[in-house]
Amino acid sequence: AGLAQCASQQPVEPDPFLEGHDSGTEEEQAAFMSELERFHREHSLEFKPPKFYGKGLNCLKLWRQVAHLGGHEQVTVCKLWRQVGETFRPPKTCTTVSWSFRIFYEKALLEYEKHKVRTGQLKISIPAVPQSGGTNREGVNPSSSARIRRDAAARAMQGWHAHRLLANDMYGDHILKDKDSIPLSSRDKNLKGFGVLKRKKASSPERAFKVSRTKVNKSQEDSMVIDVGEPADWVKINVRQTKECFEIYALVPGLLREEVHVQSDPAGRLVITGDPDQPDNPWGITAFKKVIVYKHLNT
Repeated sequence: AGLAQCASQQPVEPDPFLEGHDSGTEEEQAAFMSELERFHREHSLEFKPPKFYGKGLNCLKLWRQVAHLGGHEQVTVCKLWRQVGETFRPPKTCTTVSWSFRIFYEKALLEYEKHKVRTGQLKISIPAVPQSGGTNREGVNPSSSARIRRDAAARAMQGWHAHRLLANDMYGDHILKDKDSIPLSSRDKNLKGFGVLKRKKASSPERAFKVSRTKVNKSQEDSMVIDVGEPADWVKINVRQTKECFEIYALVPGLLREEVHVQSDPAGRLVITGDPDQPDNPWGITAFKKVIVYKHLNT
């Protein structure tokens, strides 16, 4: 009994891959990838080395970055995924840094993190990271171009959230099912953040429905979005009619600008197509084609 007690009190060696410079040497990177492959194989888990813009991702760097910031949950709560992603120097055209690197980590490293925590090789502690102020949480030294991209995405998302609140057709019904899984407080917060409730303060989701329905109903009646081929529900398109023209807002996550094409066909319809250069991408993005039909042109 004495020997068993003595053995149980032996300190657990920390994960050896946590020590060293974030990027690590090429030998350390290769050794860590071998360790990840071994771990997933022994636990009957699927493992596919992540790629970022066609190049293998430095998983060792990602592991060390997230571990030093307090682990997956802490990075998610403090909205530090952009900070993590920016250290990999993504191209300026990448508008999905936070989302991409969170997915990379969850697919390749999250189960490994849980295992290390259970065995005591990884001690999760809350580091002293700034938690107030959007700039510090969103990223490190964000450039003006990054702010412009976020503002543009916010405007597009405003139309998307307004569209989500409508149940006029099958497309709206499908998205409303997804919305029902979101807590009311979170949904209300998102609506306020994207400006749907800007003109009128609302104390309940019902009031949000009234505001957004009044704002976008006419545009939805005068236009229609059609999928050609496989439906691409992850592409969000909103049509807004003004006195002079129709304004089209399209949110296409995961594709570069040069991978998205916008043109008009002979019938006067707007055609938006997307074709990823890397079909076998980690986001599951596939080619799509959407046609926006203006009903008044056909009458």
